[in-house]
Amino acid sequence: MRIRGSLGVLAALVACGAMLITTAGSAVAGTTSIALVVGGLNGPRGVAFDRQGSLYVAEAGQYFDIGPGPFGVSRTGKADKFKLTSGGASLVWSTSFDSVYDSAHGGPEVLGPAGISALGNGCMSNSAGQRLGCQVLVIISESSKGVNATTPGLTFSQIGHLYRLDGATGTPSDRSNVGDQQYDWTNLHKSLWEEFPDSNPYAVLVTKGGSGGIRTFVIDAGANTVSEVMRDGTVRVIAFIPNDQLRDSTPTCVSQGPDGALYVGTLDLIDTFTFGPGQSHVYRIDPNTTEDYLHAAHLWASGLTTVTACTFDRSGNFWATEMFEPTAGPPGDLVRIPFSNPTSLTHIGGGSLPVPGGIAQGPDGAIYVSIGSADTTLNGGAVVRVTSS
Repeated sequence: MRIRGSLGVLAALVACGAMLITTAGSAVAGTTSIALVVGGLNGPRGVAFDRQGSLYVAEAGQYFDIGPGPFGVSRTGKADKFKLTSGGASLVWSTSFDSVYDSAHGGPEVLGPAGISALGNGCMSNSAGQRLGCQVLVIISESSKGVNATTPGLTFSQIGHLYRLDGATGTPSDRSNVGDQQYDWTNLHKSLWEEFPDSNPYAVLVTKGGSGGIRTFVIDAGANTVSEVMRDGTVRVIAFIPNDQLRDSTPTCVSQGPDGALYVGTLDLIDTFTFGPGQSHVYRIDPNTTEDYLHAAHLWASGLTTVTACTFDRSGNFWATEMFEPTAGPPGDLVRIPFSNPTSLTHIGGGSLPVPGGIAQGPDGAIYVSIGSADTTLNGGAVVRVTSS
């Protein structure tokens, strides 16, 4: 099941207060501290930091009572930049984007700006996003072809596109129409999944180093693919993430490991509801692989539950947000996996991170998480700072 629909199911469950997953299992960290950093956000998904310590947040946007038809479009999606100081977070800029909202999949949901990635030291200078290696990228969910196939006649121009943002001003420049390219790819590969064609680009990662220089990778939760966006805007599919027992696995996140490989987490929502927690996986993909896309993804870790975001910290630990924490209690948790021992899962948060949607390590070493990612209440989302011992 792709993110669209998964979030609708989740929103309905959260609204009803239904906790469907209860079990005992993985180790839980001792003392955890959670502090509010930024509040009043609408559907916050991806979070990222540049090398100057600025925080970037992708907001999917607001939900509206749409009336007839399954979809509507607004301009309430945002990509935000915040400067963090001892006195709190201050907004540097906020750039508006298209946002799709609907109630056709079990509950109200919103899809707009989703993944966000940043690197470089020059992101405070007016630089068209390039000074001192500054790269700030945001991916907008869905695809225009997919939305129009469901609800013709909507007016939008940014759905499914990848944008580079000027680090100083937030001014966007269109890099690629990822969604439509992936929709076309799945139309040519219908044998891979019964619901193709489909596309929902959901996570983006910009990397630097090695022979490839600056490279951009996108995870598509609808097409189930890991792709590289080339300099001319074309999309090269590197890997197809294997389907799970009952549904497509729904990859949701990507991070670069200490070995330079890409690590991709999966949602696996329907299998989780059917078989219980521990159905989600992490796959390792060599970005320079010579394997074909059907064999490029290799299982690295298992036993996670409904992964929505992931990152590596500077010590080499893999972190993931889990939509539902796999012990009794409210939804939302973190899991930490040492790079040297991917069978060791430690849970942190104990259900105190409702519906997390993004994760990044801050300059202070703490883990920053967006919460309320599927909460369609106006201004119901936030970013929090998590420390544990």
